[in-house]
Formats: sequence, structure tokens, C-alpha cells
Amino acid sequence: MQRRKRTVVHPDLQNLLNALRELENFLDHQGEPFWATNVRRCADRIEKSDAYGLQHYINLFGGMGSLNDLVLYRDGSWLTKENDRLAALRSKTWALASQLKREVDTCHVSSEAKPS
Repeated sequence: MQRRKRTVVHPDLQNLLNALRELENFLDHQGEPFWATNVRRCADRIEKSDAYGLQHYINLFGGMGSLNDLVLYRDGSWLTKENDRLAALRSKTWALASQLKREVDTCHVSSEAKPS
């Protein structure tokens, strides 16, 4: 029997990944495949330690037609409970992603500043 290697992930990164997967599943369940797919792609990249996934997720919040602008309706009616949940998930993932991005940027800058 072949054992699968288990990757150890930093707790901050794991928290972000868990929150992104929760947001992805929520969006998919709400009939928002475009946004669910975008969030999944970001999470997949982040899971592979690709910093572009983190930047791309943060970019989903910028400009018109962004993830921030998404409002959930069904049959012309505002979905209060679902929009509250969406807002909470967006807020949580944004906070985790921006904190992690600051840490990545700080590490990157400090490693460049070290003399050879």
C-alpha cells in the first residue's frame, strides 16, 4: 500500500484555504458558478504555494463587477440571510488574504534587503 505524503501547511495559510473553500461551496450552492470557479482557482494556486493565487483573490475585490458587488437574489427577491452569509465570508476571506499578503510582501522585501 502506497502512503500519500501529507503536506504541512502553515496555520494562517490553512485558515485562508478553509475559508476560501467555504466561500467557494457557498457560491456554488447559491448558483454563482462564475464566482465559485474564480475562488476555487485562487484556492488551488494558494494550496500549491503559488503567491499569484493570493494576489488574484485580492484582485477579485477591485473595480466594477467585482466580488464586492455580488448581491444574491432569487425570483426578484433580495436574499437577506444568504447576503449576510456572503458578506461574512467575503469579509473573513479578505481579512485573512490581506494579512497573509502583507506577511508575504514583508518577507519578500526583507529577503531582498539582506546583503550577499
